[in-house]
Amino acid sequence: MTSAVEPPVRAAELLVKDAELLVVDGDREIPGGWLAVSGGRVTGVGAAGSEPEARTTVSAAGRLVTPGLVNTHHHIYQNLTRSYAPAVNGSLFDWLTTLYPLWADLDEEAAYVSAYVGMAELLMGGCTTSSDHLYVHPRPRLVDAEIRAARDTGFRFHATRGSMTRSVDDGGLPPRSVTQTEDEVLADSERLITTYHDPEPGALVRVALAPCSPFSVTKSLMTATAELAERHDVRLHTHLAEDHDEDTYPAWRRMAAAPSSTSSRRGG
Repeated sequence: MTSAVEPPVRAAELLVKDAELLVVDGDREIPGGWLAVSGGRVTGVGAAGSEPEARTTVSAAGRLVTPGLVNTHHHIYQNLTRSYAPAVNGSLFDWLTTLYPLWADLDEEAAYVSAYVGMAELLMGGCTTSSDHLYVHPRPRLVDAEIRAARDTGFRFHATRGSMTRSVDDGGLPPRSVTQTEDEVLADSERLITTYHDPEPGALVRVALAPCSPFSVTKSLMTATAELAERHDVRLHTHLAEDHDEDTYPAWRRMAAAPSSTSSRRGG
């Protein structure tokens, strides 16, 4: 970015000007300021009267212009069951076990619609970048649907490919209908990385790997996922110590370890 009073050398693709207040960062606020954008990046900011030429100009009169917010954790598909009465007022585990059967109906259309609506809500609140942790996969290509929604809305999206392999039959919490085998998880994780992950600065779509929690997947999958992430140089993401129920959950007792010590042993 150029200095706060220096316009970009070339004409900008987009100029936003006349802001009531332009907040550049923690040290710079410019009343009546402008910002220039080219190639999806801010190329200059400054005070009124120093604006560059631009192909498109937008007036922000009476408005506050700030850097976009970044949301580091989300489950966008869950807005489809927001405020579902039978699930409210219970513990986290009560909420999950009530909603898992509904999430078992998730398909590509539902994943796309929930992502489109969720991203629109985030944008309206000033958030321009978000990750999303989609860990139920009753049907294939749900993350693909979310990425399509991100591209259609122009939203910067860091999709985290979640996973669960321990169903209630294996001592886990979810039903079999929303879990997968280790081979299915790893194959789809690699497919998503090679298809969509863009490592370049300013990328609009990136992919990370996100086993749901240490008690929702096997130790072998957690380890294999970390190795896959290392091989492709992508990030890892998970849940840990979300609720007091985890301290007494049978899966943790079988591991003979608390969430934090288990994370440490597995490279957390």
